[in-house]
Formats: sequence, C-alpha cells, structure tokens
Amino acid sequence: MTGVAAIIYIVLVKLLGLIENVSLHFLVGIILVIGVILAIKSHKSSRHGKIDYLEGIGVGFFVGLVSAVLYTIFQVVMDSVFHLAFSYPYRADESYGDQQAIWILGITWILMGIILGAFIGYIAMQFFKRPDHKLSS
Repeated sequence: MTGVAAIIYIVLVKLLGLIENVSLHFLVGIILVIGVILAIKSHKSSRHGKIDYLEGIGVGFFVGLVSAVLYTIFQVVMDSVFHLAFSYPYRADESYGDQQAIWILGITWILMGIILGAFIGYIAMQFFKRPDHKLSS
C-alpha cells in the first residue's frame, strides 16, 4: 500500500504540473514513514502486542524494499514511455544517456527505500518495543 500511495502522489504532482519542484518529492519519504509505522503497528497487533526489536526493523526493511521496488518499476516504465518526464528534475547532465540514467535513478530509489525503511523501523521500534508504548529511560 505504501508503494501504491507513493505512485498516486507522484502522479498527482505530475498532473498538477509541479513535478519539477523537487521539494515536493520529499513527501514520498513521509508516505514511507507512515507506511512503516502502520506496518509495524499491524504486525505487533497480529502478534498479540509482542514484537522483538529486530523484527520491527525487519518489517521496516521489507516495507521499504517492496515500496521502493513498486515505485521504481513505475518510474522506469513512465520514464521510458514519457521520455524522462518523471526523472528530469534529478538529472544533472547527459553523461550516461537516457537509458543508463533511468537505471541509475532506479537503483538509487531502491537503495534509498531499503535504507530508509530499515532506519524508520529502527526509530519506530523505540516506541513499539514496549507493550505500554512508553519510551524507556
């Protein structure tokens, strides 16, 4: 759901003609944060309130991975069809050509999704590790 929400958001940004405003792309990260938190919360409730620390980080990792792969597939297909319309703000020069630029950006998006998903899971587990949701001192 997180990857689909990011795709819907970026399509709305493109339809509004704001795709060149790279600062709006930051909200895709906020969508990832919300998705990881909701996934950890759901996983914890399915385990009757018990969740291990590394388990929560793993949930964040997999949410980041799956979301990033879905988002990257969408971006690569749309960039191929619409000639880099979605990735244009990220391109610095023509050094690698169009196809290589698409795949370099795709790998970067996947790596960022994995790293951010695991890191968000790590931070979120500070809250979710205890049954009463209180931070430990």
